[in-house]
Amino acid sequence: MCGATGGVKGALRQLQRRMPTARFVARLDIAAYYTSMHHDVIKAQVKEAGLGAHHRKLIADYLALPDSQGVGVGMVASGGLSPLLGALYLASLDRRMDRLCRRKLLVHYVRYTDDLVLLARTRWQLRRAIAALHEEIARLGLRLHRVKRFIGRTTKGFDFLGYRIRAGTRLRPSAEGLRRLRERARQLYEREGDWHRLRQYVLRWQRWHWGGLDGLVSRRGGARRSWHHVCTHLAGKHPPG
Repeated sequence: MCGATGGVKGALRQLQRRMPTARFVARLDIAAYYTSMHHDVIKAQVKEAGLGAHHRKLIADYLALPDSQGVGVGMVASGGLSPLLGALYLASLDRRMDRLCRRKLLVHYVRYTDDLVLLARTRWQLRRAIAALHEEIARLGLRLHRVKRFIGRTTKGFDFLGYRIRAGTRLRPSAEGLRRLRERARQLYEREGDWHRLRQYVLRWQRWHWGGLDGLVSRRGGARRSWHHVCTHLAGKHPPG
């Protein structure tokens, strides 16, 4: 299936390797995903999946926990069952996008939780795929985020899962990915004031950023560049030596 990911790095590997064959991209995000999921849809899905009455009752109780008003919508995002039920909820969307891939209307489709990317060779093909996606999303009682989106040429680039992806270039950290690095580094320094531990954190972040993406991610500047970036943004703080 074209939407199979293998986690964050699997999704990035798939996208980066298919970028040369695509000219247009849609980077989309489902708005308020977990809080918009309809309980009746989930219950029908788990029944169709063949789960027994006992397990269906457990899931119904799990859904009812945060639903104090009894509206039948919403689920806690941090619960143990939430990732599994979240994946099941969009299984029909994955199948529909997979059919478009098989019909060559899409070069690739990948989803990581509520983050979606569609790659197409022509603008017309991308429009058809987006229309099908909108239709399926609406059927599930969901909507796309109006701001967190990019639709255009792959040469302009887009952000996905903390990386900047652009046709003809290697993966780089996105602006949001760097912002999170700076924020975590600032919190760590303010709590401990230990430059050695801070540097170790930046090195671990760099290894994770490169990991699983051999030949696909830019290593320009290496860990030294990331360390300099963090130090520059620690307002007036300078490492010893």
